[in-house]
Amino acid sequence: MTLAQKIEQILKDDLKPENIKTIIDLAEFLKVRETQKKWDEINESEHEFITAEEKSHLDEVKAKGQFIDQDKLLQALGINKDDIQN
Repeated sequence: MTLAQKIEQILKDDLKPENIKTIIDLAEFLKVRETQKKWDEINESEHEFITAEEKSHLDEVKAKGQFIDQDKLLQALGINKDDIQN
């Protein structure tokens, strides 16, 4: 059961339908906001785990568009693409 469904079930008899919808919308917003807060914390702590040199290299790779081809990576790791697809 989702957070929205739980709130709806708890408040069903006490509020008008339009108020329940408002409560559900607020709960969903808060859930998204909390998730974003976690990502912000991760991004803020990035410097603790990535050195300035590594960050510089990553920024350079991103700027040049030098990304690893997934098929080449799987081949380098010795993984058959068909083994991981559904």
